[in-house]
Amino acid sequence: MIKELEVKDLRPVSEWLHRMNDDDKHFVAWLASDPKEIFEQIWGLTQLNDPFAFVAWDDDEIVGFLGILPFFEQKVCRLLGPFATKQETLIFERLWQKASLTLEMYFDAAKLACFDVNIELLAFAENYEFELYNIEKTLRLDKSSFTPSFSDEPIRPLDDDRKAELDSLHPDGAYYTTAQMMELSREDGHHLLGYFDEGVLTGYIYMETILPGEEGEICFVNVASGDQGEGVGSALLDYALSTGFRDESFSYITISVREANRAAESLYKRIGFYEWHTIFAYNKTIETQPPPRLIH
Repeated sequence: MIKELEVKDLRPVSEWLHRMNDDDKHFVAWLASDPKEIFEQIWGLTQLNDPFAFVAWDDDEIVGFLGILPFFEQKVCRLLGPFATKQETLIFERLWQKASLTLEMYFDAAKLACFDVNIELLAFAENYEFELYNIEKTLRLDKSSFTPSFSDEPIRPLDDDRKAELDSLHPDGAYYTTAQMMELSREDGHHLLGYFDEGVLTGYIYMETILPGEEGEICFVNVASGDQGEGVGSALLDYALSTGFRDESFSYITISVREANRAAESLYKRIGFYEWHTIFAYNKTIETQPPPRLIH
């Protein structure tokens, strides 16, 4: 049975999702990592006017879940799932059917991302004609493998006064807009840092805490085209990694790189990163279904 997520079920569902997403073969991007954060994330979905989260039940057992993480201004959503512990094809189909009305009401596109070992979800994406738009390698750097340079670089946190400059460096179509990234950077454990050359912003790096005291992620590092190859990216990486390992006590930090971006991958590996996972990212255009014709 597929039911809308209810507040009374938040705790068992969040604990179930944490166990599922901790397993690479079920991992889905954009779901929070910490059980408490998952609880807060899916609680937010229960506070919206229409259903944005669905649970598959077998009697009292949770066997599936699909959440819709909305970005209303962009008319885009990110899918938290679908997940299933058995009869994956059938449960995925039923969850998708339940979610379709909400998707058609609010969004032009839905995004989905998972590890390459999530075979069932990759098959779902293909069956429902999602478009593969990106393949990224997730690289990992362990604290024990990193030696900071402690160089005196012109790097400091970015504030709202630099939004226009930051916007010119931030890639179009990124999974966070400039405004979203700046808002998120205000949260504890998140760092948005800029590199300045005579007062001009020439590069930036954004790092998030995934698991406090354990895992950090470098989400973006970008340098102005005229300053590439001048060591700006390396300086930003060194500064952010030092901050993560020293101030946030991370055991490891990850960064993703497009499969075709060999130059960036080579730079990261020289620092000490190594291949950990491959993520497949999909996009689906949401088409509103016409109402049924009335037969007189």
